[in-house]
Amino acid sequence: MELSIALIVLIAALFHATWNAMVKSGQDHLLSITGFNVAAGLIALPLLLFVGLPAVASWPYLFASVALHSMYYVALSAAYKYGDFSHAYPVARGTAPVLVTLWSVLALNEALSGIEVASLIGVLSGILIFAAKGFRRVMQDRQALVSALITSMFIGSYTIVDGIGGRLSGNVPAYMVWLALQCGIPILIYAIFKRGLAEVISIRHQWKIFLLGASLALTSYSLVVWSMTQAPLPLVSALRETSIIIAALIGAYYFKEPSGKRRIIASIVIVCSIALLAVDGF
Repeated sequence: MELSIALIVLIAALFHATWNAMVKSGQDHLLSITGFNVAAGLIALPLLLFVGLPAVASWPYLFASVALHSMYYVALSAAYKYGDFSHAYPVARGTAPVLVTLWSVLALNEALSGIEVASLIGVLSGILIFAAKGFRRVMQDRQALVSALITSMFIGSYTIVDGIGGRLSGNVPAYMVWLALQCGIPILIYAIFKRGLAEVISIRHQWKIFLLGASLALTSYSLVVWSMTQAPLPLVSALRETSIIIAALIGAYYFKEPSGKRRIIASIVIVCSIALLAVDGF
């Protein structure tokens, strides 16, 4: 991977952790995620005049990605509702590459290499470090853990779908603009159903925050999808997960969450373990 691409992915990781921290800061995480997605759609709307359409071959992946992202946002809102930021974010992001690897073994009958086995053990060890707070506390936090793991399933799924879709699109900007335009619709409908139209409308005064967060989210994922067209997907995916360490630092020093140092150590273990997958994939 070229240094310039690596730097772009690292910037994307910083932006991603930042906008997720903005979601966590909101009083109602579902409404915050809805606001960010609606703002992203508004940003994308005028860009349609400049980007055109992605290739027809990418449309099935585009529609599949909209569905996966919608379910991801619902799971993510639950993870942030029940868990600390420095716990939910690293578990969700760090487990996703492992689940993709396990899926390839179970569904495609692919054999695990020694490096992949070591990576799995490393990620699981990192998660155990997160959970090293007594059985009673773990059971109290089980909703957060389950929600984060479900979130990771959708992350792994849409990463693969968009990696393929972006390459087939022949026009990554168009693919990302159409994705952003459509993703806000399902989550908006879901939020209205769960919270009511009046509650959804009430968040309009936060439009400046939503526009900022949406800009960070759009830029972050657009950079990642573009990078996946320029470098091996495992390398991009692994480097992107350095956002885990950033999230652990934000949780410890901004949100003042407990066990900050332990979670930072766990995050570093997870990132290093994911890096093994990248080396093996390369």
